[in-house]
Amino acid sequence: MNMSISQASMIRGADGRLYSVTAHGVSEIADTAIATARTHIRSGDRAGFETADHEAARTMIAPGA
Repeated sequence: MNMSISQASMIRGADGRLYSVTAHGVSEIADTAIATARTHIRSGDRAGFETADHEAARTMIAPGA
């Protein structure tokens, strides 16, 4: 199977880093705007983690689903 990527795509990884995907491969792009002024909180950030929320959500998950 042959596949050709004719354009570059920008993808943000789960860790917040920005990547460029082209026919030549994947490369990380320096994203200084996010590093200097974060305007959002990702779900995996420890700063936004609340133990009480985690414990409350645990009781809502049905075991054996």
